[in-house]
Amino acid sequence: MMKCAPGFHLTCLISWICFAALCLPGNLFCMPSSEPSDCIIPLDHGTINWSTGTVTAVGAAPPRVTKDSVHEPDPGSARADANRRIIEMLKQIRIHNDLAVGTYAAQNDAIMAGIEKTARDAAIIRQYYTSALDVELAIQTRIFGGFLQLVLPEEIRQIPKIDPEIRSSGQIEPGKIPYTGLILDIRELAFEPVLYPVIVSEQGEFIYSSLFISREFAVQHGVCKYLCSMDHALKDPRVGSHPLVLKGLRTAGNDNTAIVISAADAKQVEKATERHLFLKQCRVIFVIRKL
Repeated sequence: MMKCAPGFHLTCLISWICFAALCLPGNLFCMPSSEPSDCIIPLDHGTINWSTGTVTAVGAAPPRVTKDSVHEPDPGSARADANRRIIEMLKQIRIHNDLAVGTYAAQNDAIMAGIEKTARDAAIIRQYYTSALDVELAIQTRIFGGFLQLVLPEEIRQIPKIDPEIRSSGQIEPGKIPYTGLILDIRELAFEPVLYPVIVSEQGEFIYSSLFISREFAVQHGVCKYLCSMDHALKDPRVGSHPLVLKGLRTAGNDNTAIVISAADAKQVEKATERHLFLKQCRVIFVIRKL
């Protein structure tokens, strides 16, 4: 529990009011920010949660001194500091291993402006005032939606709605339950999350790439979801009740963001005619080792 230092009862009261406002019933920010299965990368001034698509940054500011030499809390400067830090964090996110968001945005002023707007729109999830009148606050944003629309490669395009007659035209073995999603186990590989990973066969054929992904779903939900627990992946609604589970053999490509699967696994995917629907909708989970 926070204790009030002598002479600073008003400051502490403000702190508790801010805390209570954030923790009103129904406020999502009072719910646990992460699960044990989440894949979280800690950075100097915040975290990137690749499972929930949230980026959190912390900003701080000392008290400002008025013209009358009075020390006052400066939450505006703390917010500006948090904004700068979350922009730097967003720029560190990698589209693939050979291309960071910051490098990509440097070529386009509109993209950089969009990233700055993402920072301005980030929600304050915690605000704390010390007895010395320092202010520390945390802000949080999501990469899904506008941010991904800005930075996902243009090659990921909108795929027209699949005609039900075409979808059902493939031959499904009698008694076979259609797959509802794809889980790729790459816990044994040295792979760090990126915005646009791809899956290829040993022969170099694309199994999961922009050819199969519809931009609508990639922007709203991400090209894939990253989890650090197979048990949680198997229960995740993103891949439905009957996901196809495969294992990655190695990484490939100049940027090492292509995951190679065996020829037998590639054939199994190709035989599943229903793959066109769940791949289009990005119903894909990568299970990676704890970061």
